Amino acid sequence: MNVSREKSTSLWMRTKVLDDAPALNRGEKVDVVVVGSGIAGMSVAYELAKAGKAVVVIDRGPIGKGMTSRTTAHLTAQCDDGFHQLISRRGEETAKLWYQSQAACIDRIEANVKDLGIDCDFRRLDGHLFHAPGTDPGIIDQEFDATKKVGMPIAREKGVPLRTHEETPSLRYPNQATFHPLKYLAGLAAAIRKGGGRFYAETTVDHIEED
Repeated sequence: MNVSREKSTSLWMRTKVLDDAPALNRGEKVDVVVVGSGIAGMSVAYELAKAGKAVVVIDRGPIGKGMTSRTTAHLTAQCDDGFHQLISRRGEETAKLWYQSQAACIDRIEANVKDLGIDCDFRRLDGHLFHAPGTDPGIIDQEFDATKKVGMPIAREKGVPLRTHEETPSLRYPNQATFHPLKYLAGLAAAIRKGGGRFYAETTVDHIEED
């Protein structure tokens, strides 16, 4: 089942990304085939096209209308499962590298927005973490200590910018970001095409052979 047929919706999923991509019905010879046209696939395809590679992007549904169209649209270098969990499972050095890679990704998106002139409402802002009612408040202490270990900027706060949480203990992560994900994908798609890249929608990859 294509993710595009799921019932979940977002405020931005109706935004046009690339509506004229045909289904693949012929042979193609290229340097790289990218399977999937979400933010991961499109970002890779853009970097390859920028480097002069011949690129084809294939998606089993419409271009850019998969899981990326259903995201929360926030960009953060904070780990969803928490740095405390990541360190306990993978070690401190791996957790540091993970954080650095996520921060670099946000910087790269910001650079692409500026270089390509993409109007996607990108802006830097603070992120906040606070425990939900009924959960262990000790997670705030654990995450503060773990986040300091990986080198991510963090501050303890009292209250978050949310009504009824003025007194809630929280953590603040400065210099995170938000954007309109599909406007960003549309900008990448235009740049990929300008670099000679091609797109094929409603095309399923059923096997891959290594030569």
